[in-house]
Amino acid sequence: MLNDRNEIIGATGLARDISERKKSELALIKSQKQLKELNTTKEKLFSIIAHDLRSPFNNIIGLSELLLENVNEIDQVESEKYIEMINSTAKKTLILLDNLLDWAKSQTSEFSYKPEKIILSEIILEIIGLEKSIAKAKNISLHYTPTIEIELYTDENILKTILRNLISNAIKFTNEGGHINISAITNQQQVEISISDNGVGMREETIHKLFDLSTNTTLPGTANEKGSGLGLVFCKEFVGKLGGKIWVVSEEGKGSDFRFTLPVNKLNE
Repeated sequence: MLNDRNEIIGATGLARDISERKKSELALIKSQKQLKELNTTKEKLFSIIAHDLRSPFNNIIGLSELLLENVNEIDQVESEKYIEMINSTAKKTLILLDNLLDWAKSQTSEFSYKPEKIILSEIILEIIGLEKSIAKAKNISLHYTPTIEIELYTDENILKTILRNLISNAIKFTNEGGHINISAITNQQQVEISISDNGVGMREETIHKLFDLSTNTTLPGTANEKGSGLGLVFCKEFVGKLGGKIWVVSEEGKGSDFRFTLPVNKLNE
């Protein structure tokens, strides 16, 4: 823009046009990235529903039919073994289903954060009780000895989901006869919870993919257990919603130590 003496006095309109166009381009790129991530998530979930939920139900049906057809021929020891397998499979399937429902809610307005005062040791012992039968099937011991009573102000159901997934994951990748230790330490600001196993461990490149849905891959457990690979992805998201952080220290052949922190008090305090 020139004045009556042919002097440049500005180019405000052009600068504004370029700036607005740049903002629109960046918004479009962001939308495309979000859409791609959403499609990846949708495809992953459909795959889980089609395969990972179907397979365990087939196992339950097959084992129960075997029991029914041979109810008078199978001795008590063998019968108990089949029942234990059915029970273990049903529990794992329920965990997967709960994960899917919790994750779906977290992506919509249905997700609600309801903090309340809880005693951490009571929650951990409850989850250990639920996981004991699965650990027993592999002769894996679960150890937790609270040193002090830790009070938290957090969402009980979300915390249970996190613990359930981490302990279940440790059982999956620990060899028969192994052990898993759960511990918790705290200061005035936060609590750090650790789930440590002496299982197969993992390589550095595997660690980088654990909490990423787009690169997450499913690995069989030490007893060839199947899984969706979503449990740890959910854990990262849920720990974040509770105001904490999650990470893992691991070495191939030497076990894994999953740790996460949570604030002791309300997120806004």
